[in-house]
Amino acid sequence: MSFSLLKHCLAKLLTLPLDNRSGLLAAIVLICVFSWLFQRRANRAKKPTLQHRFSDPATCLKILQNRPYDDRLGTNKLSHEISRAIPNQRLVRAFQIDNGFTTSDAIYGRQFRRKAVKMIRQVTSTNRGGWHQIATVAREIATTYFRESMSDDRADLDLIVQVVTLKAVLSLFFEVGATTYTDATAFAIARTINLLWMQSKSVTGHQSTDFSSLKSLMQGIGLDWTNTNDNPLNILLPAYETLWRVVARCLIEVGFRPSADAEWRPLLQTFIANPTTQTFSKIIAPGEPNISVEFLVNEALRLYTPTRRIYRHVHFPSQQMPELLAADIEGCHRQLHIWGDDSHRYRPARWIGADQNMRDAFMPFGGGDWICPASAGFGPMMIGVLVATFAEIIAAEDWELQLRGDEGSRILDDETVLDSDRREDTAWGLVRRC
Repeated sequence: MSFSLLKHCLAKLLTLPLDNRSGLLAAIVLICVFSWLFQRRANRAKKPTLQHRFSDPATCLKILQNRPYDDRLGTNKLSHEISRAIPNQRLVRAFQIDNGFTTSDAIYGRQFRRKAVKMIRQVTSTNRGGWHQIATVAREIATTYFRESMSDDRADLDLIVQVVTLKAVLSLFFEVGATTYTDATAFAIARTINLLWMQSKSVTGHQSTDFSSLKSLMQGIGLDWTNTNDNPLNILLPAYETLWRVVARCLIEVGFRPSADAEWRPLLQTFIANPTTQTFSKIIAPGEPNISVEFLVNEALRLYTPTRRIYRHVHFPSQQMPELLAADIEGCHRQLHIWGDDSHRYRPARWIGADQNMRDAFMPFGGGDWICPASAGFGPMMIGVLVATFAEIIAAEDWELQLRGDEGSRILDDETVLDSDRREDTAWGLVRRC
């Protein structure tokens, strides 16, 4: 119903005697209601629905590069930045962030990327001790946590990895001393991030956990901000979220699966004693030929990729309505014709002589021009450092994995991939051997 028509009806209503107004008033109300319902339905129709999910590497790369998955569709009407930003607005609502993954501003997006690359270079700079200092920080944080926060001789494995990874990222990127706040505070931050992330995916959009509680926790450790550009979560979320779940599952695969090679732990110990890019990729495992820490990490990134699906909002000239596309990275990483019949198994040896099809299908950090800055060495190396750190402490202090429920039985079955879903509770914990 147009505003002019509504205005005309109201003017007509005012000219009528009071006794005759009720009928016209009821008609106007009904017209308004039906008009609102019609407009609401029209608006819903304009919202894209997930119409296509692709798991073949070539098409996934096209989606990530903002190219049409079918050449007959033409060029996407939306810019690369807008196509990427729209599906990520749930993270803006949940965390009040404004970074390269959520902005539609191409200039700001490039500035953010340069900032992220600069921070990574500073963290890994030899002037700051390079990877030896990073490993020292990770070992100190992990050792302190195991000594002071696990007095009950049992703890949730995901919780341990979350807290240690979070404190390491805060120390390295934001210079927040790990001893300036408690492990309980770190757990509260990690848990709140996890809850907000899960709630952001809710179809209703309802959030029972308020962002203000997370901001208050961040302020409590000395991180404060007044605008979204300065929100430390712009960096913290992609850094922390990229790491911890891969670290937890890699640790289980190399340390607790029945098929875990006996030489994998010594390989990690050798690496953590001298963590460099050379020792990361060097083949030094005597038990299984040609295995390196890089292969252990690559296999974890393949099987438990940090982002399972990457979404793009597109509108092609040949289409009346926009649509939401999904590049199924997890699917790419498990294609039988690329990775073999055992694609659901953790087998680092598959990286020996990896062919071009495997390299093209391997996209744990995305692809195209907007590949994650952490892909260029930092992400895989950091995963290796954290996994090696945990493996060293667990072996030295004689911890073992405690299983419960259906997910616990998965660990004992080498044919079954571990659960990658985000949740509050997991099926595995650590207990000290008696």
